Amino acid sequence: MPSIPWLRASGLAVAVLCLSACDSGSDTTELRFGINPSTYMRPLTAESSSRRTAMESPLPPPSFRSDDGLVFTVESASATLFDVRLYLPPGRECSDYEGQLDPLITCTDAVDGKPGMLSAREPLEVDWMNATVLPDWPLRIPPGIYGSVEARLGQSAPALPSFSMNASFTWKDQRHVLEVAFPSTAPLRFEARDPLDILSGGESALVVGSLELNTWLDFIPVEACLASGDLTLDGTTLRLETGKGECADAAVRMQDQIETSAKVLRASHR
Repeated sequence: MPSIPWLRASGLAVAVLCLSACDSGSDTTELRFGINPSTYMRPLTAESSSRRTAMESPLPPPSFRSDDGLVFTVESASATLFDVRLYLPPGRECSDYEGQLDPLITCTDAVDGKPGMLSAREPLEVDWMNATVLPDWPLRIPPGIYGSVEARLGQSAPALPSFSMNASFTWKDQRHVLEVAFPSTAPLRFEARDPLDILSGGESALVVGSLELNTWLDFIPVEACLASGDLTLDGTTLRLETGKGECADAAVRMQDQIETSAKVLRASHR
């Protein structure tokens, strides 16, 4: 299988590789997709969850701003990912992972100069806000050293979008909702600045591939376009496809910026 073309360091979806130290009883790690820290950093086990106290404040929901400062709070986000894969760590073969793979994960050894890889057997329906996937959860992979997670957007049915998102905002003292939905086959690459060594012990940690939400509306002055009539509302719903004038290409621009907004973070797990 050929490699997905390189994308710039920001790309679309969110993948989370939880270090095996998060679950001292397991020799595998978990692949997660999500944009909401309250869900993608949740404990792996019921025991660790019970250690959380009522004193802990919930994290605020993810938000982003338009180019002229209008604040949008994400309420839902989903996507269909095809060809989700990770390249095998150097020197590893599929036989090294016998009995360690999630049923949804398949392994292919290197052949004809192409690297070996772990890949999902079928497309994944991703709920970014709840950090869950269908048809199976969780996705467990063996520990090792991984440089990136790759995938591409797609449609599970012709009439369905590849990516959709609703985000609320306040304009003229009234609540409104930005609705975004589009078909796409864009390649996605969640690249780590350094290879992700998930053999490491010590402090429980997460390696998080996250969306850079604050880039989604770069160069799109939503509030100014609403005021000028270059963007129009359908009741309390805003769709950027209505844009004209200064916001004529707003929908296309936002789609491109979503598709190129991925980043990878490393964080401690409480």
